[in-house]
Amino acid sequence: MSAPAVRGPRPGRAAAAARPGAPSGGYVLAEAVGEGPAAVPPDVVLVAHAGEERAALDARRILQGEGIATRVVAMPRAASFRQQPRAYRDSVLPPAAVTVSVATGARLGWYQLLAGAGQQDAAGSRALADSPGLTPQRVAATARAALARAAGKGHP
Repeated sequence: MSAPAVRGPRPGRAAAAARPGAPSGGYVLAEAVGEGPAAVPPDVVLVAHAGEERAALDARRILQGEGIATRVVAMPRAASFRQQPRAYRDSVLPPAAVTVSVATGARLGWYQLLAGAGQQDAAGSRALADSPGLTPQRVAATARAALARAAGKGHP
């Protein structure tokens, strides 16, 4: 069952628009790190729509603790992000990383966003939408499953 469409301003939208990177539609909110504090190429990228950043950040903490390099991308405006140059989109959503969409409600635009971000196919991109129990544990489990599927298909 789809969540109803909500018209008008949503809580947090003004705050999201004020964040650095928001005019580009999407930006790195938390970088993947290795054993030290330095950033490393991500194994998985959690793409969080406005309002789902907390679940994505908490899932990142879980996955990083398991040794899975995890980046969180905030995506307040997918349409604006799709209009950015490919180099920018690839810097935010690296084509070699498995991408997991963290969103409740409508999925419109997410497939084009993730498929257009250099994903080989939609199989590496899994949406968590219309889920009453969108929890960090569920996001982390979905990321693990997407990584396992990608490994079975020869994804780096």
